[in-house]
Amino acid sequence: MKIAIIGATGGTGRKVLERALELGHEVVAVARRPEGITSAERLIIRQGDVFDVSSMAKAIAGTDVVISCIGPTSNFSRGNGTSKGVLNVLAANFSPGTVMSKGIPNIIAACQEAGVKRLVMQSGIGLSDGKELSAGNRWAIGMNRCILSKAIEDKAMAEHAVQRSGLDWVIVRPAGLNNAAATLNYTAGPLARIAPFRPLSFMDCADCLVRAAGEPAWVGKIVNVGRGMRK
Repeated sequence: MKIAIIGATGGTGRKVLERALELGHEVVAVARRPEGITSAERLIIRQGDVFDVSSMAKAIAGTDVVISCIGPTSNFSRGNGTSKGVLNVLAANFSPGTVMSKGIPNIIAACQEAGVKRLVMQSGIGLSDGKELSAGNRWAIGMNRCILSKAIEDKAMAEHAVQRSGLDWVIVRPAGLNNAAATLNYTAGPLARIAPFRPLSFMDCADCLVRAAGEPAWVGKIVNVGRGMRK
C-alpha cells in the first residue's frame, strides 16, 4: 500500500512511519514542518497543514489510505517522561485547542478531493462509554472524561465527523501511551476488553494503526488497542 501519515513528526506518527516502512509499504509523510523528517527508501516527504484543505489534498494525492496521528502539539513533546513533559501533556488535555475538531474535517475534505477512500484516525480510549470494560475501569474513564472534558469534546467532534464522512473509516482508540519498547503483544479489535490505564508503547499503537490501514473487518468500526485485562 501507499500510506499517507499525517502528523508524521509526532510521538505516534514517527513510529507509524517507521513501522510502515519496516512492513514494506510506500509512505508519504505529511507534516507542517517536514524538515524534521529524515529521508529514507520508499519515503516521500510532503508539507501539509491540517488547517489548509488544499495543502492536505496535494500532500495525500496518489495514496491508498490516510492515517491521521494529529493531536495537540504538546502531547507529542520529546520531553515526555520528564516533569516538563508531564506538564505539556496536562496542558494539552486541559486546553487542547481545535486541531482535532477542525483538522479532522479538513483531512476528510482532502481525502474526498484527492479520491482517497480509506481513513484511519488515532483517537483515545477516553472516548469509550466503557460498556466493554470492567466496572472499575468504567468508573475511572468516567472520571477522566469529566476532568479532561475539553480534550474529550474536541476529539469527540472529530470522531463524529469521521463517522459521517462516507469514507472507509477506522477509528483506533489506544490506551495511554509511553516510550517503552515494542512488544507486538497487545489486544486490539472492536469492543476489545483492554486495560485503559496499563500503558501501551507508541510502537505497538503504531503497529495497530498500520494494521488498521488494511484490515477489511475493521472498516466502519471503532477499535480499542491496549494491554489485555489481567485475569
